[in-house]
Amino acid sequence: MKKHILLYISIFLMIFAVGCGKDKEKKNTTEESKQPMFPFEQMMATPEDAVEEQTARMDEDGFFLANDYVKTLGDIVNVRVEPSTDANIYILLGADEVVRRSGYNDEWTRVVIDGDTFYIYSEYVVKTTAPVGAEDDFTMATPGDAIGEVIVIDPGNQQNVNANLEEIGPGSEETKQCASSGFVGTKYGAREYALNLEYALVLKSELELRGYTVYLTRELDDVNISNQARAQMANDLSADAFIKIQMNFSTNEDLTGVMAVCMTEDSMYNGHLYEQSNALSTRILQGISEEIDIVNNGIYETNEMTTINWSIVPVTVIKVGYLSNEGEEELLMSYDHQTKIATGIANGLDFYFGKKEEESNE
Repeated sequence: MKKHILLYISIFLMIFAVGCGKDKEKKNTTEESKQPMFPFEQMMATPEDAVEEQTARMDEDGFFLANDYVKTLGDIVNVRVEPSTDANIYILLGADEVVRRSGYNDEWTRVVIDGDTFYIYSEYVVKTTAPVGAEDDFTMATPGDAIGEVIVIDPGNQQNVNANLEEIGPGSEETKQCASSGFVGTKYGAREYALNLEYALVLKSELELRGYTVYLTRELDDVNISNQARAQMANDLSADAFIKIQMNFSTNEDLTGVMAVCMTEDSMYNGHLYEQSNALSTRILQGISEEIDIVNNGIYETNEMTTINWSIVPVTVIKVGYLSNEGEEELLMSYDHQTKIATGIANGLDFYFGKKEEESNE
């Protein structure tokens, strides 16, 4: 009897062990089924991409920043206006279409088409080489491609507020809003973000006529680019000068004129750039003052501006006028005034780079 009991126990333990083994196999199979099954996902998971992801910076939207190209996979690929399958489709792309990539995560790839930002499901793209003619795309340019000094102009603000927070400088615990829409004129309701872009475009044209290589951080009002990211664009292009265009505003409605802003001499972020940035600010104010009869409010030094703090190239913020002054608001909206301000800034850059003196000595 005792032998029979031991036999039954042995058989029961064997059955239990086999059952546990099957459960374990089932569990492993379930876990494996979660792994990517699409061949194009395996194509993306290359060692090169893994290294890039480890070193890439992630922006406030959860995208690793990129500056390269991807190729579409599949006969028809949806390009959406937002990173969501419920978002509207902007355009349909066929197979092997090459588009510029500005960011990516596991689910979505952010691309630039027609100068604006759109999204493609990451499963349907794979990294590729730059197409022929990519050198014409400013984001792919390098300092070696420049004809003259590289100037990056940042038309401050944007149409839509980005209330997310970002560090005001490398290693700082203090944060600020990523981007605002700027001030609104007191009389005509002029929008700062729109005026900033108008001035930047006029300035770009003037500088290019003088042989400078010029890039804008944005060419549209409806964008989402943080102040930190704007500075990074200038850094990536190794700009010889980084100029941010903005308006001014005050509770004192009588104030008018231009002002420049740069870091303080003891800035913990980039104080080593103080002499260059201060000289850049001084020369530009000089150029404006000599071109147009306007109040020169001098240079305001601060370590509280994100764009300035993240810059690793000579930088200045040029406040071209006060939207809080009714007369100056109307002036700021004038194309003739914009042209004179742009000419003055360009003259200031010529002074800064020693071109004006060379011309006067000939």
